[in-house]
Amino acid sequence: MINYTQGDTRLVLTQDQVTSAQNNGSLVIDSQRTRPYWFDGRFLAARDLEREQDYFLQRQADLGQAAGFGVIHGLWVDLPPANSPAAAADTVIIRAGQGVTPAGELVLMPSDLTIHLSDLPDEQNLDVQFNLSSAPNTPARTRSGLYVLALRPVEFTANPIASYPTSIQGTRTTHDGDIVEATAVSLVPYPNPVGWTGMNSPDASAQRAALARQIFLNANATQLSNAILPLAMINLTRGVITWADPYMVRRDTGPEYSGLRLGLSDPATQRAFLMQYDSQLQETVSMRLTAGTSASFAATDYFQALPPAGRFPLASISFSSQNTTQTFTQAFFPPQLDMRLSVIPMDEIPALVEDGMSLPPIDLTLPANAYADLSVFALIPVLRSGFAALKNSLPTLSPSPTVSQILSFRTPIELLRLYQGVTLINLPTPRQNSPWLTAIGNQTYGFYIRNRSSPAYVSFATVTPS
Repeated sequence: MINYTQGDTRLVLTQDQVTSAQNNGSLVIDSQRTRPYWFDGRFLAARDLEREQDYFLQRQADLGQAAGFGVIHGLWVDLPPANSPAAAADTVIIRAGQGVTPAGELVLMPSDLTIHLSDLPDEQNLDVQFNLSSAPNTPARTRSGLYVLALRPVEFTANPIASYPTSIQGTRTTHDGDIVEATAVSLVPYPNPVGWTGMNSPDASAQRAALARQIFLNANATQLSNAILPLAMINLTRGVITWADPYMVRRDTGPEYSGLRLGLSDPATQRAFLMQYDSQLQETVSMRLTAGTSASFAATDYFQALPPAGRFPLASISFSSQNTTQTFTQAFFPPQLDMRLSVIPMDEIPALVEDGMSLPPIDLTLPANAYADLSVFALIPVLRSGFAALKNSLPTLSPSPTVSQILSFRTPIELLRLYQGVTLINLPTPRQNSPWLTAIGNQTYGFYIRNRSSPAYVSFATVTPS
C-alpha cells in the first residue's frame, strides 16, 4: 500500500503492468509528460536536455493555467501627463508588474516602460520579427482603428561560448550558450463591434459603448490568442490615441469561469465591466462639466449597457420647479424603468454593490416596453452618523401618488381611477424636496442597484379526503 505521508507518492509500474493496462484501456499516456530517464552509462545529448527543459516548462504552464490567467499585480496602462517630457500623441506608460497568459506563461515587467505605439509591430509582424512567419506585412506608420496593447512571452539565444568539435575532423566554433526568456510588447488589431461603422456616430463614445455591450453583455468578444496577455484597448486615428480603455480587455488573475453562464457570472468579467463603465462615466461627466454642460444626461447617449450596480450622476434627478408645476423626475435611466429613490449609509455601499453584481446587466438597446419588468434603487450615500435623523426628515409619500417617470407602471384599474379623478398625481412640494437636496449636498454621484424580482407565491389548501 502506498504511504502518502513520506517518500515518492507516484506509483511505478512494471512493464507487465503497463502492457496489461494498455490492453484493457485503463492507462492514459500524455505525450507531453515524457522526460528523459537518466542512468549511469547513458550518452548525454543536447536533445535530451532540451526534452528535460520542455517537460518542466510544460508543467510550469499547466500550473499557471490552474490559477487562472490575468494580471497578478501592476501592469496598468497610463497616458503620460500633458506637461510631461514623455507626452506625445502615441505614447503610453506600462507600469511594472507581472501576469499569466491564458496559455499559462508568465510575463514580467520589472520596471515602468514608456513606449511609442508607432515603434511597436502589429501582432502579425511580431511573428515575422521572431521568425515565426514568412509573410511579413508592412506596418503602417500612421495606424487607424482598434488595437489591443498586449504582452507576449518570447525567448532568444545569447551569450556565445566555445563549441567543441563532435568529430575528429571538426573544428572549434562558437555557439550561443544561453536561452533568454523575455516579454515583448505588441499591438493586436481588433475588429470594430458587430454592426458598427464609423458613420454611425462621430462621437468616439458610441464605439466604446458598442464594444462594452459586445464584450460584457453578449459575451461575444473577439477571441484573442492564448499566447498574449491583454492590457488595454486603444483607439488610434492616424497614429494618435483617441482613447485608451484598460478595463475592456484587462482581467485580474483568478480561476476562469467555465460553468453555465446565466447572465454575467464570471467574477473577473463582472469587476472589469463595473470598472470600465465607471471609468467612462467619470470621463463623460468631466467632459460635460468642462464644456459647461450639465451632468444630467440619458445613459443611452453614451452607453449601450449598464452593469447591474454602479454609480450614476445625481444631477440627473430633478427636484426643481418649472413654472407652477413641481418636478420630481430622473433622466439617466430609461423612462419606462421603475426607479425608487432612497438614502444609504456609505459604509454599506460596497456590500450592496457586491451583492448586486450577481444580477444580469441592463441592456439599453431593448424596446421601450421591455423595461416595464425592470426596476432599480437609486441610492444617495450619506454618513452613518446622520443617517437616522436624515431618514426621519425625508417626506413619506402615500402609495397613491405617482411620479411622472413611472406612470406607465400603473395597473389598468389604477389608470381608470386616475382618469376618473379618484386618484391624483401628487408631486412633492419644494418644502418636501429640500431634505432630498440636503442629502445630495455637493455629491456628484449616487449609486444604483438593480432590484431583484419578487417571486409569486401560491397558497395551497389541503383537501380533506372524502
